[in-house]
Amino acid sequence: MKITIYYGSIHKKRGNTYVIIDEFAKGAKEAGADVDVVLLAEKKIKNCAACVNCWTQTPGQCVIKDDMADLLDMFMTSDIAVLATPVYVHNVTGIMKTFIDRIIPIIDPHLVKMKNGYTGHIKRYETYPKIGVIATGAFPEQKCTEFVSQYFQRLSQDLYSNVIFEIYKAQAILLKMGDQTPLRPLVEDYKNKVRTAAKEVVEHMKISEETQNALDKRFLPDDIYIQEANKYWDSRIAHYEK
Repeated sequence: MKITIYYGSIHKKRGNTYVIIDEFAKGAKEAGADVDVVLLAEKKIKNCAACVNCWTQTPGQCVIKDDMADLLDMFMTSDIAVLATPVYVHNVTGIMKTFIDRIIPIIDPHLVKMKNGYTGHIKRYETYPKIGVIATGAFPEQKCTEFVSQYFQRLSQDLYSNVIFEIYKAQAILLKMGDQTPLRPLVEDYKNKVRTAAKEVVEHMKISEETQNALDKRFLPDDIYIQEANKYWDSRIAHYEK
């Protein structure tokens, strides 16, 4: 199985989301998958010019010369494409959105009414990779990722695919900061669950209900998390006021 993870954070390996990506990649490799992690912040990806040449002049090929041609080749030759992003203002990051904008060459411009009742574009290729989603947010409740989930569910339909797994983590700042607190055992247990989830995806193309429920558990009650987060921001602000 070929899995490619596209990670859309400017923080690269320093980001909270990367903690999940790293554990997922380890688990998938242990289960026998070939895994590549693409840090989109390290790639040259220009904004879509909306010239539609990839639909007319050079069908299936973007005329912009940057790294997207290679990234699209990786996308189309993957069994599973995992789109990973922190949540910025309820949505994906700008880097991830630019990447998604640039995948339009893999779709034919002609319109068709799709099974979901919406109008979409015709397939250019017979098959497209299955989609996996990893997203993290700094708010306490899991709902902070709900729009990202809706977005990728709709995108997968436009790509004649489906989302086979979703890993969302609220309170994501604790994935790194928690290692230095009494929460460390909870963080380590979560990492183990992510590796388990990856193995399940490789072996069964889905995450079991038991593992999913474990992944969705919060590190802290909402009120305690909010209280501690506000203390943290007060200390940061006070530092710079001095």
